[in-house]
Amino acid sequence: MPAPPGGKRSGARAAAAAPAAAAAAPSAAPQPAMKSLGLQLRKDSSLICYVFLKAHQPKDEAQQPGQQQPGQQQQEQAQQQQQAQNTVFVAGLPLGLSEEDVGAVLSCFGDVAGVVMHHTKRSCVVVFAEAASARRALAAAGSGQVVEYEPPAPEGPRGLKAWVQQHKAARPGAAALQKQLDEWGRKRARDAGGVSTVSGGVAQAAAEAAAAAEGKKGKQYEDFYRFQQRDKRRNDLVELRRRFEEDRRRISELRAARNFKPY
Repeated sequence: MPAPPGGKRSGARAAAAAPAAAAAAPSAAPQPAMKSLGLQLRKDSSLICYVFLKAHQPKDEAQQPGQQQPGQQQQEQAQQQQQAQNTVFVAGLPLGLSEEDVGAVLSCFGDVAGVVMHHTKRSCVVVFAEAASARRALAAAGSGQVVEYEPPAPEGPRGLKAWVQQHKAARPGAAALQKQLDEWGRKRARDAGGVSTVSGGVAQAAAEAAAAAEGKKGKQYEDFYRFQQRDKRRNDLVELRRRFEEDRRRISELRAARNFKPY
């Protein structure tokens, strides 16, 4: 059974609308590719590590067609584009390289205006003084060139030994933690008015400091409250009556023994 004419016209419209929609959709800007650059950190070693470079691309670079901006915004955008041409993003940095080391490595391609390191110390952004220097660095990275640079000898270990040392420093062990806790307990005891030197750990220091503070507080506020003053007066009166009765009893005993001679 032949298809209705309406179906043919609908299919033709759909086929014609597809290329138009594809042409109307804006094409995404291609992302710059990462290029590897060899880095030899020791002249007496054949080990070569690789860092990865790519051209810096600002986020707000694209502008919609027909959109006009004021003169100041256009000037700022031109400055950002100029700075982007001088900037190179570097990733995969070896452990131990500082901003000064990265600037010294890439200074063979041109003057380096500044280096901004990521907090992980594994990537950074390098700003060259000229755009030609950034292009030379990217061209060298794409051609497989190796840069020789020997950083200054660090004071401590480097590489895997530095990682192991950092791991051990972050976990000193039970003995070191107990020592730190004892020092903290002694400091708290001194601040609370306890003894100046305490031995036996944090528990004993805290107990003695609490006892000293409690005794000092009791002496200081002994007759502060009204009920304390009332109880003290009552206790004094009871004590006087007890002494009076005791004196009467002693006098009665003396009279009974005929040892009392008033004249």
